[in-house]
Amino acid sequence: MACRVKVTIKRGGKTLEALALVNSGFETDTPDIAIPVNVAKELGLWPPASAVSTILDTGGGEVTNPYYTDAASLELVLSDRESRSVRVNIIVNPHIDEVVISDYVASELGIVLLDIKQGLWRLSDDPPDKVRHTPHQ
Repeated sequence: MACRVKVTIKRGGKTLEALALVNSGFETDTPDIAIPVNVAKELGLWPPASAVSTILDTGGGEVTNPYYTDAASLELVLSDRESRSVRVNIIVNPHIDEVVISDYVASELGIVLLDIKQGLWRLSDDPPDKVRHTPHQ
């Protein structure tokens, strides 16, 4: 298992709920998330019409992907409290099958990884003994 969180992505009048992988290795200097093509279609971002491209350095080499700046709002779906809302840039990556949150966005949301393998996390302002779990898919 990996650490995943339930999120809501809002773009224009469209709202989508999804599980998102919290990937500390997805290092960015801006609030970037990566989404697969099926999610991009639901948000009206596929096929790409006016997107700028970005080059990602992946384990399989460099790939060029559509990049939308300030494209959506992202929030955690929590049962016990409200979440911060973060404006995010969106990278559409046809080589992935789930939403992926960068280290930047995880930090903005206040996500603290406790045990990546077991999918345990908390928010930075949760009590120190609070442990949240990756939702079941």
